[in-house]
Amino acid sequence: MSITVSELEKLKVILLHMAENTKAIAKHTMSLISTSNLEDRKRLWKEIDNLSMILDKIRREFVTEVLVFIARRQPLGKELLSAHALISIAYDVYRISRYCREIARIDSLLAPVSAISTIQNISSIFKEALKALDAALNDLIDFSPKRIAIVNEVDEHVDKEYQEILREITTSDVVPREKAVKALLMRHIERIVDHAQYIEQHLSEVI
Repeated sequence: MSITVSELEKLKVILLHMAENTKAIAKHTMSLISTSNLEDRKRLWKEIDNLSMILDKIRREFVTEVLVFIARRQPLGKELLSAHALISIAYDVYRISRYCREIARIDSLLAPVSAISTIQNISSIFKEALKALDAALNDLIDFSPKRIAIVNEVDEHVDKEYQEILREITTSDVVPREKAVKALLMRHIERIVDHAQYIEQHLSEVI
């Protein structure tokens, strides 16, 4: 594409900042899923919420930078599509943080009597999702979709897990609270992996 090297590097620096903050929020979410200690969970809720707000601010700044580029250069064809892909990547990274925030919100609603750490297999499923997220974010840092196969493999596995819990719920007359909570969590985890996949797809458009 014809975005100049300096323009592209400026945009990549912002995306790198977003990627690092998203890695941090995912790490906090993994910690949240792995602990039942209420004080630790309260701290993690706050850190996840703060990071999500930071990512929203960075995303807005990034979109402004891309829109300034579009207004100044008035790109057409491939160049315009690439600019749009960059905005989409920033949105996907931000949405991942929002799904982590929703997971934290579910945990806060369960407190103090319960926690998402008690939901069967949710920790191992989120660890699997982290493989896809790490792959996509590392590709974003490298600005190359070379780990897309990892993301696609995890996406297939998480989709199967999500479909399975949906089948269990839709075939039951009475849905236990744990299954209902797990379905909500799985929805957010499934979307996290979807957005990791979208990042890979958009990177393929920009390269």
